[in-house]
Amino acid sequence: MPSDADTSSSSPGGHATTGQQEQRKARTMMQARSEVPEPERSAQETIRDYLLENGWETSRGDNHFKKQRAVADKRSASSTDFFYAMMNTIAIDLDRATDVLRLDEVEQPALLDMCVAPGGFVDTAAALSRNPDIYIRAMSLPVEQGGHAVKILDTKVDVEYRDITTLAADMGITEDDVPLNFPGPHDFLFENVLGDNEKFDLVFCDGQVLRTHPRAEWREPREATRLTLTQIALGLEHMKKDGTMLYKHHKHHKIRSSFYLVAKNIQPESALAKEMAAMWKQRYKIATFGTDEEYAEMHRVTRETALVELEKFGEKYVAMGKKIWKTQADGLEKAPFLEKHTKEQSKRRIWKMW
Repeated sequence: MPSDADTSSSSPGGHATTGQQEQRKARTMMQARSEVPEPERSAQETIRDYLLENGWETSRGDNHFKKQRAVADKRSASSTDFFYAMMNTIAIDLDRATDVLRLDEVEQPALLDMCVAPGGFVDTAAALSRNPDIYIRAMSLPVEQGGHAVKILDTKVDVEYRDITTLAADMGITEDDVPLNFPGPHDFLFENVLGDNEKFDLVFCDGQVLRTHPRAEWREPREATRLTLTQIALGLEHMKKDGTMLYKHHKHHKIRSSFYLVAKNIQPESALAKEMAAMWKQRYKIATFGTDEEYAEMHRVTRETALVELEKFGEKYVAMGKKIWKTQADGLEKAPFLEKHTKEQSKRRIWKMW
């Protein structure tokens, strides 16, 4: 959705339009930004420099995450149990912080999880709802396609094993949309999986691309984008109600850049929500069939546009992010691959003082 800065024009009388005023404001902000002391300029730059200085100066950080990736990719009963328990813990603490999983006051609660494995979120939500008639649709990448095993204890849940990035009809794609020169192979599903009137009180959109999933070559560069767009577009389109809150788990993911965004009180029938769902579906189409130029343009955000948006939402963004950044900073300080290095640096600083 274009910002004011993207729609500037001159009025017949030569007066500046709102778009031009916004552009001038952005240029002023850019000039002011160059005068800001380096430590204050960018939280992302600060975190990056900290990591380069304190973590990846040695190979400890790389080795730590390499081991974690190996554990995540290893499909075994013990790893499934581990990740199920971890997701269960996250779900409980997430609900404690936001009350997002409690559907006990909903008359006919319905839940959708399009990337359910290993199932800890769904089981926890079902238990907290205290409603034996809760309606749950759960999908997961088939194990034979590299998906993780599902350990859902709730017997009411019938997991549908499918690759959700192939839900072409649900994403507004028809057979006629597939270019004649499309590289293929593909297994798009041109029949709707979700009913037009199928709505949910709670939708999980936390699925990530799996390294264990063998994919056609054409999918590799854009798979993460296609997966995310599928989840958020269909999730918004098939939601009843719910709005906004950030949550960073204090134990799991604390040394990673990921976090959970909880949106409550969503109004899916609003003009904005429908516009966003349509835009995400169009982006899915570009990510699937578009040229490299179209795909690059889809992701392009000018510096001026970013600064204008920061002027509008920057304070709220920082306010929501502070707790997350503190959690991550505290976690990194105590991370096993940084602890020894930090102690060595402290010793060197003490020696220099003498």
